[in-house]
Amino acid sequence: MMELKKILSGIKKVLWPLSVWSVLAILLTSSCQQEFEKTIPDKMHNDSVDVTYGKPKVLYIIADGIRGQSIQAIEAPNINGLLNHAIYSWVSLADEQATQPGTNWASLFTGVAKEKHGVIDNDFSTNNFDTYPLIYERIKQADSTTNIRVFTTSSVFKDNLTTDTDESQLVADDDAVKSAVVTALQAENVGFITAHFSNPDKVGSAVGYDVSKPAYRDALIAFDTALGDMLNALKERPTYQEENWLIVVTSSIGGEYPISENDNTVFSNPVANTFTIFSASRYNRRFVSKPFIGNRFQGDFARFQGQRYAELETGDNTVYNLDTGAFTIELKVKKNKAIKNIYPSVLGKRPEWSSGWASNGWVVFLENDYWMFNARGTGGGDQVKGGTLADASWSSVAVVGVVRDGERFVRTYTNGAFNTEASIQGWGNLDTNAPLKIGYINGNGHGEPDVYVADVRVWKAALPDDVIARYACEIGVDENHPYYDYLAGYWPVANDTDGTVRDEGPFGNHLTMTSDDFSYDRLNEYLCAPTTADLGSQVPRTFDVPTQIYTWLKISRQENWQLDGRTWLDQ
Repeated sequence: MMELKKILSGIKKVLWPLSVWSVLAILLTSSCQQEFEKTIPDKMHNDSVDVTYGKPKVLYIIADGIRGQSIQAIEAPNINGLLNHAIYSWVSLADEQATQPGTNWASLFTGVAKEKHGVIDNDFSTNNFDTYPLIYERIKQADSTTNIRVFTTSSVFKDNLTTDTDESQLVADDDAVKSAVVTALQAENVGFITAHFSNPDKVGSAVGYDVSKPAYRDALIAFDTALGDMLNALKERPTYQEENWLIVVTSSIGGEYPISENDNTVFSNPVANTFTIFSASRYNRRFVSKPFIGNRFQGDFARFQGQRYAELETGDNTVYNLDTGAFTIELKVKKNKAIKNIYPSVLGKRPEWSSGWASNGWVVFLENDYWMFNARGTGGGDQVKGGTLADASWSSVAVVGVVRDGERFVRTYTNGAFNTEASIQGWGNLDTNAPLKIGYINGNGHGEPDVYVADVRVWKAALPDDVIARYACEIGVDENHPYYDYLAGYWPVANDTDGTVRDEGPFGNHLTMTSDDFSYDRLNEYLCAPTTADLGSQVPRTFDVPTQIYTWLKISRQENWQLDGRTWLDQ
């Protein structure tokens, strides 16, 4: 702005005649036109997709029964040759419950999970393709001239997944699939080819889905060789350089085989382990690896199962009342079985845990796949929802009572991430004479827990979000903690096998086990592992493939399609 003022001031001082300005404008315009003409060739250009980028086409190759970790292990030359210009993963995921490829075929062609498309294993009788059509129908709606061809060895595949195609062939074996694709690639107008291979699955079901089995290894090598023949045929097309091909190579399902390291997540399910490659000449190389699944938490832990509990029999129980002020409760929980609305208590301080929340006090309990905080005081009570708890691994849970502008709120966190906030101003004083308990709290209308509990911390302050996030997935509390002076109790609940749960906080309020019938188990599990849903979203899944293809073909995805898949970028 100051420069502009100086220029304007200079113009006013000079007061050039209008004619001079006119001459300058003509000269500047002439100069700009000359520079502009230098950048634009004489030849007129058509800005259509066909000319500028090449007409987008797709070669879609699906193999049943190839585990991603197995195909990675053999270092297949033709598959590896695609990777410099590809988005790829050896840990992509099929549906975790599927035992036959049909469920995943449906996802690979609709872009939605089985809960929407309705195909269970190889049973297509309950399919919902009217609501969630196959990708071929969407492509034809966008461009009816697209020439679509499908080649498969499966009659189930052909009968259910090849509508709206220009050609679909049921052939004898995988070699015939390869030959049919090579022939189809010689047609000038072909725009979308699907090749479905089944031999790796047949061999794997007979001998095992692992490269340590020679027959299975040979089946993977044969698939890679067939891939090489198809890629060579693609590159030999006279118009290949002017075209714009996306090559998708993926497996619909993995296969059963004992694995050496089980992390208790979906990534240790060999049936769900697939591989996915999106390859195109304009893609940069991007490898999508197995996501971080948490830190190891190991030790000897008491199993709070049935009516087992630990309580504060001697010591100052009033320290753990929540009264009307600020507080923070933190703990680690590992559930041992699915919870189905039985509301088992995990940690609390109230005389009973019964339907209708009859007594004052507070409790952390489980419901479905998440956790809840419930409390009642002199003015009433209610509950605040926490987050989803991962199966078969430890989760960090936190409840924070904070006072802002004279109003009291409860905030919940799972693995350091904020979940929910609710006002509890009307609940009144939450004090109770009941002892602090880990595990079962007597009552009616609520079930019995089956959990491990550890690293329990109670604070007489509202820990802020950044402190919760920083320490949620760490074990232990020491004097370097920024709120150490507000620590009211800290029970590791690990390696205590003598009937006592020791308090390493400032008051030494040790808890006593109900009896000597506790079982103590040596655990070495992950802490703060994402849920299966969260983990799955971090790698390609079967229903992501149609979304990737729509993006490549420049087909605008509509919100009412309700696609579950995402588009993967090469950076």
